[in-house]
Amino acid sequence: MKSLTYILLIMVAFHANTFAQALKSYTITHIMNKTIDKGEYVDDRRIDKKDKVNTNNLIYILNTKKDSIAFYDFNDSPISEKTVPSLCTLTKNQNILLLTYKNESYSTKLNIAFSDKEQTVIIGDKDIFYLNNSYYKYVRKNIGDHLNIPTLIDFLDDFLINYNLDDLKYISSYEKYRHKDFRVIKGYMESYRTQASDYLDKWNVKFSYNEAGVPKYILKESTEGDKELEKKLVSSNKGVFKYIKHTNAESRLITDSEILIDINKNSYEEKVTSFQVGIGKETRYEIKPISYKSFPSREFILTSDHISKMISSK
Repeated sequence: MKSLTYILLIMVAFHANTFAQALKSYTITHIMNKTIDKGEYVDDRRIDKKDKVNTNNLIYILNTKKDSIAFYDFNDSPISEKTVPSLCTLTKNQNILLLTYKNESYSTKLNIAFSDKEQTVIIGDKDIFYLNNSYYKYVRKNIGDHLNIPTLIDFLDDFLINYNLDDLKYISSYEKYRHKDFRVIKGYMESYRTQASDYLDKWNVKFSYNEAGVPKYILKESTEGDKELEKKLVSSNKGVFKYIKHTNAESRLITDSEILIDINKNSYEEKVTSFQVGIGKETRYEIKPISYKSFPSREFILTSDHISKMISSK
């Protein structure tokens, strides 16, 4: 009953935002990743015996306008048990955008606004990003006017996890890596702590770029000097970018990542080490791309049979 209700809600929301289009055509992006669980460690000593490997199938269905996305995620689980998609929509009411992301576990709503005078993008109530002229014009047109979700994902990039949108990182447009004149000048963010909801953290975000215009350094630092995010460019060669990233979530979870982005193949690869401070346990894993395919579809909501055939096809 819960799944049926959820499907009906998805269909109603989707009808309002997408079915009004005269031509019903969609694009399916099917991504296969291999996740290698490298185990758990205490004091650098491994406490389990061997690596575990899973195949992860990510299926994104985008409408022509790219303002609606259905998302399926299968991690070696029976397809019949999980055929309800997550749904992301981007709508506009006067000058305010609303991004809605729903799955069976939670729902996220995010207001987005633009200031032409200041050339800023305001996310939620307090987060604000200052852009240079060329990048502001681009996001104002593609996000503000055209409601393009992949462009929004590219813009938010390293902050997706702050907005519960990390599931969508694989459909980034990667446009800011293609244009040497796209710059975020600075940012300001606010967030309440998860275990102290009355404590407000205020963050300054710094951005810098190399001579080719590639993002080379990002620092998210609180007014008290705590660093939540630090990301550095290691190498850049013909559309392939390697980064190292360090995050510290309230001194509870410390994560170090090595990220490889290939915008020619739309691939995202990472090696991650996470340390849980309270229990002194470290977890290591890798995510490696296997395949990336895009093809047309006449359907937005897929049947389990359709998904099974897609995953089993070579």
